[in-house]
Amino acid sequence: SANKQELFKSPAAQAAMKKDRDRFRAKNVWDDSNVREWDDVAREARDKGIEIQFGHLFGICVEKNSELPEGHPARKFKGRVVFQGNRVVNQNWEAAMFQDLGNAPATMDASRSADAYGCVAGNATMIADAEHAYIQALLKGTKCWILLPEDQRPQGGPWSKMRRPVVPLLRALYGHPDSGTFWEQHCDEAVKRVGFEPVGPEWPSTYWHEKLRLMLVVYVDDFKMSGPQENLDAGWKLLRKHLQIEDPKATGHFLGCNHEVGEIKLPNGTVARSITYNMES
Repeated sequence: SANKQELFKSPAAQAAMKKDRDRFRAKNVWDDSNVREWDDVAREARDKGIEIQFGHLFGICVEKNSELPEGHPARKFKGRVVFQGNRVVNQNWEAAMFQDLGNAPATMDASRSADAYGCVAGNATMIADAEHAYIQALLKGTKCWILLPEDQRPQGGPWSKMRRPVVPLLRALYGHPDSGTFWEQHCDEAVKRVGFEPVGPEWPSTYWHEKLRLMLVVYVDDFKMSGPQENLDAGWKLLRKHLQIEDPKATGHFLGCNHEVGEIKLPNGTVARSITYNMES
């Protein structure tokens, strides 16, 4: 409890939360301009015989890599505004139903196959993260209205006159039961539009670009690409046409594991490139 109180008072933690809230508003994750009273929206839906959803948002703040020493660049606060997926009701205050389509991230076999392909002479492997992956996708299906926490509501205007003000949720926010599916569909469509073809149903979220000879592996919001070194920049440029992806970098930390590129000498004297998976830290 004492640690929680210190976290609440931390300027760094508060700044991390504000940064995330401001970013979500800038990206129009919800529509502040269309604020209505919860009861009015529910009554209108019942009168029209349509299904809608009501949900809540809340903030979470964690200290990433807290096991690392103070001052380490990888140790930092991360704030996130999320959808409370276990507290969603429809216009009749009944538990909301979701599509529950599920998602299929790439397998570890696919990731390590990309590492092996990157070790081939003349090839390399690079990695990158999607920027706020889920909210790049629109929220489809049943319309959802959200109740913002009181400290996140705009001041004055209609907000101050409503008992329970709600606004439409426009994008696939973290925590919504269907957001993972909507992001995966959005990502799949985006990579296929620029020439990456799925490897097959038994290799989900794994793609091949025939012209550039590039292999792409997607694990939720983590991208790994392997192939001829001279083609990698072109591959990332294609992906960034329809997806917001951070600057790619040489393979290193991926899915919580350090990937160390090295060399080994085979019994016949041939020098081969290698990848070592290091979880020591």
